[in-house]
Amino acid sequence: MSCGDLAIAARVVNPRSLYIAIDLSSLRMKRDLMEILCCPVCKGDLELKVDVEKDEIIEGSLFCKKCDHRYEIKDGIPNLLPPDFK
Repeated sequence: MSCGDLAIAARVVNPRSLYIAIDLSSLRMKRDLMEILCCPVCKGDLELKVDVEKDEIIEGSLFCKKCDHRYEIKDGIPNLLPPDFK
């Protein structure tokens, strides 16, 4: 796998839900990702708030209005762990 590839792996956390783990080590947060990202808790749309942006979003957050969860973006990497796993 080259540095530009996106590695995706699925793991079952419990039988009723399936989480997709995305290796973001080579992929930084860009506005284009908003087309495919959703809330990991309720699958609702995420609202982007940008604090620092250069070629990519360096600092900010993603907010789900549907279930009221906020996910931080630090050093260009969105932390999409559900609140129960933080």
